[in-house]
Amino acid sequence: MKILSKIITLLLIISVILVSCTKNVDPPLPGDALSGTIAPVTKLTAVPTTDEKELEISWTNPNDDALLKVSISFMPTTNNTGSAPNPVLVNATKGTEQKISLIMPQAVKYVVSVVAINKAGAKSNETTVQATPFSVNPPAVVDNTPLFLRRADTMMTSLVQLYLTNKPRDIWQSSYPNKPQDFWDGAAVIWGHGGVFSGYAALREASESYPAYKQKMVTLYDARLLTGIDKFRNRANNGPEAYAVYPGTGDERFYDDNIWVGLDMVDLYQLTKSAGYLDRAKIVWNFVLAGTDTKMGGGVYWKEFGNSKNTCSSAPAAVLAAKLYQATKEPAYLQSAKELYEWTKSKLQDPSDYLYWDNVTLSNPNDPNSALNIAKDKYQYNSGQPMQAAVLLYNITGETKYLTDAQNIAQSAYKKWFIPFASYALGEQIRILEPGHVWFQAIMFRGFIELYKVDHNKTYVNAFKKTMSNAWLSNARNRTTNLINNDLRGGTTQTSFDILMQGACLEMMARLALLEKEGL
Repeated sequence: MKILSKIITLLLIISVILVSCTKNVDPPLPGDALSGTIAPVTKLTAVPTTDEKELEISWTNPNDDALLKVSISFMPTTNNTGSAPNPVLVNATKGTEQKISLIMPQAVKYVVSVVAINKAGAKSNETTVQATPFSVNPPAVVDNTPLFLRRADTMMTSLVQLYLTNKPRDIWQSSYPNKPQDFWDGAAVIWGHGGVFSGYAALREASESYPAYKQKMVTLYDARLLTGIDKFRNRANNGPEAYAVYPGTGDERFYDDNIWVGLDMVDLYQLTKSAGYLDRAKIVWNFVLAGTDTKMGGGVYWKEFGNSKNTCSSAPAAVLAAKLYQATKEPAYLQSAKELYEWTKSKLQDPSDYLYWDNVTLSNPNDPNSALNIAKDKYQYNSGQPMQAAVLLYNITGETKYLTDAQNIAQSAYKKWFIPFASYALGEQIRILEPGHVWFQAIMFRGFIELYKVDHNKTYVNAFKKTMSNAWLSNARNRTTNLINNDLRGGTTQTSFDILMQGACLEMMARLALLEKEGL
């Protein structure tokens, strides 16, 4: 009994000790409680951008004061390869719309999941959406629209918004940001107008096989842009009708400015068979004929009442004549094309490298038999246009001397104006157009394209493709405006953008879209 009594006493002592050691738990203070739940995000979308493998994700946050962050994750619908290694956490503000652009590991369909998180760490139910980013080589079953057509269309939309919409007389402004002066409303001169019109004309052709894009061009741009550029036509000095530098009855006219417009018009005629375009091309040609004479052996003056005959007026005049011959089969055009080509080659080609000098003048303006002075500057377009003229003449005549001429020019032009470049945007070493005048480069591209269609050598056109891919994907392009820096490599800061240069970028991308369709 004594032993049992001792055991009972010991158990009582232990129970007292355990009770005395138990801590009191204070009840929660009224202000410390956070909800253990939070509503999910709404209005979730994920759409591909024009950049490879990029999705723009947007959503609306729940209207909850305790909202802290949202978590974004993604996973391919086919397998787990290319899933987000960790969710992306983004600071969030209640009730607001937010967006973020993410680069996906692959160009496949993804399930994108977004979860709201509150300050207590509570997570909402997932909100999901599916999307597929663009790829440089998209599967045909997804979208057969050339990548450069999408890019060119994006840029055209931006140019119209920034340079044309709500602008005086509905003609293109010269620069962005717009800088009108007291004596000038900021409108572009015909050179700038012609540059962006060339971009439009190239995009018009690139859109022809894609009904949605073609309809957009026909509906939004065809009549509007033709009306705009026609505002530059005049009959100054009782001369033939032509496109003046600026709208007005007495404004001066340049032969090269007109030829660029005439080339676009004959191209649009060949595309649409609309006689109005051919009529305008012939107006330009009649003006060009007024700029020729026998001084210096032939050629085309640079401007009315000028004294220089230039490669930039004579070589594209040969191209225009060749194109008019192709459109009409009138022999006089072919004869003019041959004569202008031969004159330009004999007077202005550098025999050491086949590239072209800028212009010639008489050493004594009052003596038509005096020696010629040659301005030996070399610009890209001054070699690109003889190259294009030579290929056109080869196509028409079958004479191989013209093809040889074009190939010689192409080889030297590529060597002179393309440089090695390590493109971080493309992740490879490329040859890229050296920094220079982008419009000159776009005109040169026309010659390379004409040659590629005949000899199928992809080296030169691929270099343009790499150049413009780098320009679009790198920081050479402003992601807000879609305008492109004059230095197509990227890495430079630019605050003002001239419509001439932007039109040139548009033209090159549109022409690349045509080459893409043909298998480049």
